[in-house]
Amino acid sequence: MLSIIRRRAVVVVALAITIFTATTSILSELQSVPAAFAGSGDYIIHANDSPTIFSSRVDVGLVPLLLSQENISDAWAEIVTFSASGSQSFVVRGMNLDSVKSAERFAIDLRSELGDRFDPSDGIVGSRLMHALDIVPPCIIPVSGSYTTRVEFVEVVGSFETGTYLDDELVVSEQVARYLSGMPPGMASLIAVETDDPEWLGEVLSSDSAHFALSNVEVSKTAVVAIEEVMVTMEAHNWGSVADDATICISVNGILTDELTVAIDPTSVIAIMRPVILEQLGTHSIEVWVSGSFSSRTTLNVTVVDPYLTLAAPSTAFLGSQFEISVFDCYGAPVSGAEVSFEVDDERGSVITDDDGVVAILVSRTGSCFLNASYVDYDDASAVVQIVDLGLYPDEFLPRVVSFVLSDDSVSESDEVKGVIVVENTGAVEGLFYLPVLMDSSTKMLLNISLEPAERRSVTIAISDIAVGTHTIQVGAFAHELTVEPWFADESDLVQLMLRYGGTGALSSGASVPIYQAAQISEGNVAVALFSVGAISAVLATLAISATFAKEVREGRRTLGILRTIGASNGRIRRIVLPQALFSGAIGAVIGIIAGITVTYALTRAGAFIAFGHALVFEPDVYVLALITGWTAVISVASSLASAEVAVRESPLSSIRNLDGRNSIEADESRGSPIDE
Repeated sequence: MLSIIRRRAVVVVALAITIFTATTSILSELQSVPAAFAGSGDYIIHANDSPTIFSSRVDVGLVPLLLSQENISDAWAEIVTFSASGSQSFVVRGMNLDSVKSAERFAIDLRSELGDRFDPSDGIVGSRLMHALDIVPPCIIPVSGSYTTRVEFVEVVGSFETGTYLDDELVVSEQVARYLSGMPPGMASLIAVETDDPEWLGEVLSSDSAHFALSNVEVSKTAVVAIEEVMVTMEAHNWGSVADDATICISVNGILTDELTVAIDPTSVIAIMRPVILEQLGTHSIEVWVSGSFSSRTTLNVTVVDPYLTLAAPSTAFLGSQFEISVFDCYGAPVSGAEVSFEVDDERGSVITDDDGVVAILVSRTGSCFLNASYVDYDDASAVVQIVDLGLYPDEFLPRVVSFVLSDDSVSESDEVKGVIVVENTGAVEGLFYLPVLMDSSTKMLLNISLEPAERRSVTIAISDIAVGTHTIQVGAFAHELTVEPWFADESDLVQLMLRYGGTGALSSGASVPIYQAAQISEGNVAVALFSVGAISAVLATLAISATFAKEVREGRRTLGILRTIGASNGRIRRIVLPQALFSGAIGAVIGIIAGITVTYALTRAGAFIAFGHALVFEPDVYVLALITGWTAVISVASSLASAEVAVRESPLSSIRNLDGRNSIEADESRGSPIDE
């Protein structure tokens, strides 16, 4: 077969593809380096308004809320910072090795070597960094912060090798990394997450639509009489990024009784109050929820009781003196005509309240006076008054706490808890009793209680603004534990997760962290630079290959002209050029790819490329290499056929003489035409 394309074309193609393969391979690895900052987590959460991963600030309080979700298998906080030891710069990663599942390989390897000597506060070094620092654990190295003027002496107790970018890092405790980076307390650079539903988590953290949640859902009363109005109050939040209408629903015993639609701006909250009327006696379940993909529900119980009386009486009265009693109905109105009976030892009697609901009683016995108030269609009320002989008490002020009880031992975060303190003066002199109420050994409030001689008094207190958790409330010698639950009755951790962190973070795959999150000066400029270099390399390789094959075909015009002279058709000429171009392009591409991979592998193995504190680790992509081979073959064939098409359109004589058509005609005219002769 006639040779139109010579072997030198293979050499040019091989050189072009070698340069292109090495360039794109290094750029590809550079593009993937930011994934190193994800460590071993499947996904990471970082601040969506931070220009770099090193300036990212994420609240570590997000971790326990994430771990409370069923579709989160693990979550932990990490502090990532640039540091240096001597002349070597590297990445320091702070984490709690004792509590992180994905870091168990470090701890297990070290414990197998060090046993009880392993301390999670020590440092462990990656294999590549260990060789770069030229150290042999155990040893102590000075590590300085890149963003602070702080130096920490880290005891490196062991090394690890994972085959990942972690091998370029020094792993230390959170405390050391926080000190070196200047990270504020309670914050971290990122939170690594292992989840089977990243789409759900991404929507929670960085919502691009409206999402609603309810908080501080309360009822005005937990016990009411029939047909008495109960007010349900709440706060509706929109933690999404766009305004929308939220539909708030209220049901009683499973039956929808109220539905309200309100417009809520993004990242806003509005207060809502809705009335509910209950008719039947007994306990009723009031459920409140809001529409949306993360619907939050809260259930409250309200009891309907018969109308009842309340009786106000002093706790202590003196022998031989009258004391007054007031009777009210359940709405706080005085009850006229109510019968009040009393009994102390064997002395009994009854009186009727006046128009103001008040009655005066005089007894001649000491001891406990039992009172009972009754009225038609109302439940009775009762009380006890201690009748004392003042002459039997010391002539001084002697206050003491008799008892202390809480209205409930468990309340929600937004609720207040009531307490009843019974105090008495065991002396015959009046005075002012300064009584501290302690919460977790600190003074929550200070009561000033005025006590008459021999007086016993009940004091009601209300404690609010209590953090979630278990607390000890103490008054005098009496102490009670109080548990404060989160705002929400159902899915409380999820709702808190949305309200506190919704829209404040970004979720990225550990394999696709945007490069500007690791090293941008202005958003996207590094990615643009990488793309530009790759595009320029591709264009230059394309031009080199196209020019080479076009030149080869052009220099073979004489051969093509001879073929046409002996009768070869245009199609025949194309069939001669096509396989030669395809073979030469493919062979050159394969040789160039092999050479490019060899060069890239040698450079990365030698540590010639360090990006953001991590050495490039070359892993060839089979699909990319196949694409390069195919692209090279297409360019070779296309440029060859295009040149061949130009050649076959010339006259055979021009091709043989290796002249263009215009010069050939001029030459013929200068010699004269055969016809003219």
